[in-house]
Amino acid sequence: MRWYADNSELNGIKEAEISDIHIMGGIIVSPKSEKLLRKVVEDTKGKYGYHRAPVKWNFRDLQSVYKKHDQDHLYTQLIKSSKKWRRDIFEAVSDYDFHIILSVIEGYSPKKAVLTDIKEDLTGYVFSNGLMRYAMLVKSMKPARAEVILDWPDGKDPTPFNKEYRWAYMKGRSKDNVSYFSGPLKDLNFHDSVVFTTMLHSTLLQLSDMVVGATRDFIKNSIGKSDDQFGIDMLKLFLPKFVGYPKDILGRGLNINSGASKVKDKIDNALKTLL
Repeated sequence: MRWYADNSELNGIKEAEISDIHIMGGIIVSPKSEKLLRKVVEDTKGKYGYHRAPVKWNFRDLQSVYKKHDQDHLYTQLIKSSKKWRRDIFEAVSDYDFHIILSVIEGYSPKKAVLTDIKEDLTGYVFSNGLMRYAMLVKSMKPARAEVILDWPDGKDPTPFNKEYRWAYMKGRSKDNVSYFSGPLKDLNFHDSVVFTTMLHSTLLQLSDMVVGATRDFIKNSIGKSDDQFGIDMLKLFLPKFVGYPKDILGRGLNINSGASKVKDKIDNALKTLL
């Protein structure tokens, strides 16, 4: 099994304090499903341009990449049809076997500078919380091997992920001494380290980015920070893939830190309207 995990942020959500919401996770696949999913995603992209063209939920983020490779015409072609190919990809993959685990952490501070200072810690927390749920799935399904595939991190600093994984692998705990119910990862046939790659060349990381992006837009809508319906419509297409669907998505497939009770309640209420 492989967990292709991507991360995203919701910045500047204000109530009594400033808060940042960190989201991390993505799709979990077997070798057989991985091959099938890669083909169906690439076949779908091929209908709109080129089957190996990199895509993501916020496709505008890739404009400089296309420009660098003299592919402005392909970028223009894909940006014009972005809603169509995003919907087509989610509809196409819905017939295939995979799971989704996402982790959500909300960090508070009266000062934005403090959130910037603790960003590495928040990144570690959101990764560890997702990894705990993935480990429990691995323990129940007993694959011959389990891996975690991550996009090369922002700022080119893999420290938060390597540190948390090292503790989980050897000790079955987070670096802050929170126990994994699964036990140490080394006893569950996990690879001995995180594997890093680049989303630009990984079709399944691109799919995970799209899953995270649509879920992020759903969360924005749930907490009243957006009225865009498109992310919700896309979430409906892959909602059955969340671990714990339909009754136990929260806490299993979509884990939210206990300190974010207001956000959790709003997401819970929004999910109920979709089920």
